[in-house]
Amino acid sequence: MSERSSDGAAESNSKRPDRRGPPPNPIHHPLFLPVLLVAFTMWFGYDAFLTTDPEMLEHQNFNRMMYLIMQPICFRSIPRGIAEFLEDEQVAARAQA
Repeated sequence: MSERSSDGAAESNSKRPDRRGPPPNPIHHPLFLPVLLVAFTMWFGYDAFLTTDPEMLEHQNFNRMMYLIMQPICFRSIPRGIAEFLEDEQVAARAQA
């Protein structure tokens, strides 16, 4: 019976690719920064144009300026992040084949 369990374990391990090194850090994902920038841009846009809280009105000009600064940065970083992600996926698919 011990032979069967060792053979079954060997078969399941041979199908799984060998991991080299520690697991990847999520901060190094190509879409991490674009998603973070979009979140900040949405927050600045909300605070700049949609908030009605009287305490936040003193920060309205700052939020409007940051929204206008962050918007082009987001429009530039999103396609770059997607292209890098797709490139990484193609490299991984070629390595698997």
